[in-house]
Amino acid sequence: MKKSFYTLAAISSAVMALSACGTSSNNHKHGGMVDAPAPTAPAVHAHHNRTPTQVSVSPQQAIAIAQKQAGGQATEVHLKGKYGTPVYEVEVRNGQNEHTVYVDAASGKVMGSKLETEWKSMRQTVVSLERAMEIAQSKVSGRVLEAERDSKRGQIVYKVEILSADNIPYKVIIDADNGNVLASYVDYDD
Repeated sequence: MKKSFYTLAAISSAVMALSACGTSSNNHKHGGMVDAPAPTAPAVHAHHNRTPTQVSVSPQQAIAIAQKQAGGQATEVHLKGKYGTPVYEVEVRNGQNEHTVYVDAASGKVMGSKLETEWKSMRQTVVSLERAMEIAQSKVSGRVLEAERDSKRGQIVYKVEILSADNIPYKVIIDADNGNVLASYVDYDD
């Protein structure tokens, strides 16, 4: 699933880059250079700039919408740019099926979804993704950028990325069985 997403992203980037290499009848004015188009609404590409003003749906609301659409338990939520607008990509697991639901971050409308059969499935946990996000925000005040469930050394954890009010990115790691905060740190790596 992730490999096909990255392949699609790479192809889209290449097409956009090549389309910018067009010709202009007035390119002689600037020594062969073509004027760049005027900037438009902010893009949702930079990892820590994913909180554009168009986002009015919270990650928690997007999770609720996706869970209603797909049935099951949400394991990840990411704010991305799709369909020309900020969109939450929410992964919901139901048994061995994984649904990826795309929720418009401005309206809450489901933009699309896809279903994939998972051969390995993580066991159910006591702490939900929504509760893990609440716990992380009680540790670090700010806006949730991403949250996902992961398995580390046999232990299931939630990794929650938060952008603080002063634009510092934090990662909070939470035990999915008891809600304990295992780690909290500034995360400039992503």
